[in-house]
Amino acid sequence: MKYNQFAYSLPTPQQQILELQRIKMYPVDVAQYSFDKLTRRIFRQFFPDYRSQAALETQLRNLLVDEQQNLFTYLANIGDRFEQHAFYNVALQLLGFYTPSEFSLDDPIATMKQLGLPFVDKLYFNTESLTSAVYQLLNTPSKNGLTFIDNLAARGYYTVNLSANEQQRPLFFNGKAQATFSADQLIREVVYVESDLDTDHDGQRDLLEATIIRPKPANDFIKLPALYTANPYFKGTTDTPMNEVDVKLAVKPTGDARENQDNFDDFPVFDTTNPSAALTNPFANHPSVAEPSLIGTVTLNDYFLHRGFASVYAAGIGTRGSDGIRTCGSPEETASTIAIIEWLHGDRRAFTDRSRLDEIAATWCSGHVAMTGKSYLGTLAIAAATTGVAGLDTVISEAAISSWYDYYREHGLVVAPQTFQGEDADVLTNECFSRQKDAGDYAKVKLFYQEKLAQMKHDQDRETGSYNHFWDERNYRNNIDLVKCPIVSVHGLNDWNVKPKNVYKLNEALKAQGISHKVILHQGQHIYINNFPSLDFYDLINMWLANKLCGLENHADAIFPDYLIQSNLDESDWQTPTNWTGTIQKELSFAQDFENSSDHETQFIDDGVKAFHESGLSDLAWEEAFINQDERFAKNQLVFKTPTASEERLITGRPVVQLTVKSSANRGLISAMLVDYGEAHRLTVRPQNLELQARQLGYHGPLETTMAFKPDTKMTSAKLIAKGHLNLQNRNNSYEGQPVEPNQEYTFDLNLQPTYYHLPAGHQLGVILYATDMGMTIRD
Repeated sequence: MKYNQFAYSLPTPQQQILELQRIKMYPVDVAQYSFDKLTRRIFRQFFPDYRSQAALETQLRNLLVDEQQNLFTYLANIGDRFEQHAFYNVALQLLGFYTPSEFSLDDPIATMKQLGLPFVDKLYFNTESLTSAVYQLLNTPSKNGLTFIDNLAARGYYTVNLSANEQQRPLFFNGKAQATFSADQLIREVVYVESDLDTDHDGQRDLLEATIIRPKPANDFIKLPALYTANPYFKGTTDTPMNEVDVKLAVKPTGDARENQDNFDDFPVFDTTNPSAALTNPFANHPSVAEPSLIGTVTLNDYFLHRGFASVYAAGIGTRGSDGIRTCGSPEETASTIAIIEWLHGDRRAFTDRSRLDEIAATWCSGHVAMTGKSYLGTLAIAAATTGVAGLDTVISEAAISSWYDYYREHGLVVAPQTFQGEDADVLTNECFSRQKDAGDYAKVKLFYQEKLAQMKHDQDRETGSYNHFWDERNYRNNIDLVKCPIVSVHGLNDWNVKPKNVYKLNEALKAQGISHKVILHQGQHIYINNFPSLDFYDLINMWLANKLCGLENHADAIFPDYLIQSNLDESDWQTPTNWTGTIQKELSFAQDFENSSDHETQFIDDGVKAFHESGLSDLAWEEAFINQDERFAKNQLVFKTPTASEERLITGRPVVQLTVKSSANRGLISAMLVDYGEAHRLTVRPQNLELQARQLGYHGPLETTMAFKPDTKMTSAKLIAKGHLNLQNRNNSYEGQPVEPNQEYTFDLNLQPTYYHLPAGHQLGVILYATDMGMTIRD
């Protein structure tokens, strides 16, 4: 494995000394220390969990500087210089690597280079070069992926070295917040934020329950930034049946579907009531009467709890403990999301419980907020950003939806997220309507909710799949001009749940507005990637938040790459192109560039539903069989392959297939897959465990298992690169229905999902044309 560091910078020698003094690695009077005295002090500091001299000596003797000598003996006779090979032999052992199985004591520098770890390129270290070596070592990834200073902190370094007055305070090193806050001193509270909404039509403002988990600072003058996650699943979910998918493809009415006003999105709104001035803390003498939920906390937030950032969670309208009903992506859902930010920023009031008697302010909060989360959670972060709400300084969204039409529809078709055939806005709404779990509370709104849910089922329009007013209301990109904060997006190039075009289109829109947007693309599916040692993800986000929420000048904007993309050929290869779309467009002709094609008409039959059901295959198994040209589905597809590639090719951006198509009926759909054909041990799309509970996120903090994509142990012959689907009645756009005349030719472009894919030499690029996608489209 190679360790990639994108958040590391090396300051001037004088700045290095100042920072090392700030974290108590160097003494204040370091200039008075001889070289040997300073060196012995440094290595004692590397063992905060061994307090006695005897225990420390044992640890020093356990480290070898070469085959004949241990560190204790070496330090006893060190003189005025430290040999490079001796330092890095010890460094690799301190970082968790074993000799001789993982590196040779004869050549530690070769291992440092192989692993991508920084080192000082001098044979002998004096005081200045030793300082650089120590500074770099503290910021070097350990075997478990966390920097050495992070691992020292988890072992109690700051607890031992900081005075009682210095602990529970923000501290920064190499531009990043340090784990100086104890997990043993967390404060947990529940508050009820008053919104301007009345989505359950009971005549009262909807109260929104928020759970706060925050470090206890050294004093009340220290204000904490907040990481806020809007999580509709936070208070539980309900079992909800999916919509039927074995239905006929409808013949649509002509015209613009956006002109049909939906009736669901019609709720009363109140004026905001300003919070009272000079509030005391009602929890000071009377702790929160509600028990905070610890279900569904985000690991990234947990990591930052130890670094002086509060965690705030809210499930939103229509969830257990809150008022209102679920509305799935609507402006009301967005308003309920930003209400929490407005309270944290001091612009909205909240109460200690649902009685609305005792008002409470977020006096502990600095008013600087970032939103985090994956999937629906990250989606609501994007929604909040598109309001321009004051206090939201940045967003870290992972696998986020930027338009709900691009989640549940595609080019005029009902298209499901992978493994969720039949899900739609109504299903997700009911699934997250956790107020149903409290029977008495649900009874008060049941009739109204069922009426609204029926209206949603109508307005989402599964019959036509067109982009109408309902979906336009749920397109966050419509309000991109309101975004005021920089955004970091993380997305899987193999995510067929929230498909990559959500982040691709968001990136295009933000760039057009000149808004900073950092994009990290990985080779996974619908996952978090914070526990991947090959990427310094925690450090990148730490650097970013230290700048955006704490005002630390650490050059985060310049250091953080605009695009950080993991190669599909090597999980340790993270590339930094200047754009995603590519600078060179290459056109391939079906007639000239594919082996088994011609300029003559060819056809397939779209009648594979019966064969699919008879096969007993799951949606995913069907896709694999289909890509591998299973004879059971041969008549349902046309497969074209280029000649074997003589050299590696990079496919980047959004592939477009230009087609001339005719249907035997007055309706039809067309789908296409872009496929890599060739035998290979490809990376698994699901990450594999590297080491269970490999690292701790702070002193007494949670443990985390490290993971990575690994080459599959078995050879595979094909890999899906991208796909796309289109309703022939929406060949020009997603909102305007156009008639299809049987056996009449229509020429149009089919845009596939965006990708960034290295096609290896010796492989073939394939295109599969078909119609019904058993895992995603309706099954006519």
